[in-house]
Amino acid sequence: MGRSYEIRPRPANLGAGWSLKLIENGQEAGGGVFPIEEEDAAAGMAWWNDLTEERRAHWLMMAASAMPAAARHAYLLAEAYNDALDEAEAWVGVKS
Repeated sequence: MGRSYEIRPRPANLGAGWSLKLIENGQEAGGGVFPIEEEDAAAGMAWWNDLTEERRAHWLMMAASAMPAAARHAYLLAEAYNDALDEAEAWVGVKS
């Protein structure tokens, strides 16, 4: 059967982000959690101020909001997903 994985959203009360399940031959073989890291407002403002107008528009669209804090949350969620995906694809790519 080989290796596969599942990436699922985590509830907000558990830190949001993503949960990764690594599967080998139909059985769970490991995994991890990829929460959204809490940060202070200054870090979010610095991130926002460093973005180009085009990138601001992109993250506001991804957040479906006009609020910079929501855009930052969407960015952090995407970063956590990419981290989970990188680990998952490395797992699948490893030869047994």
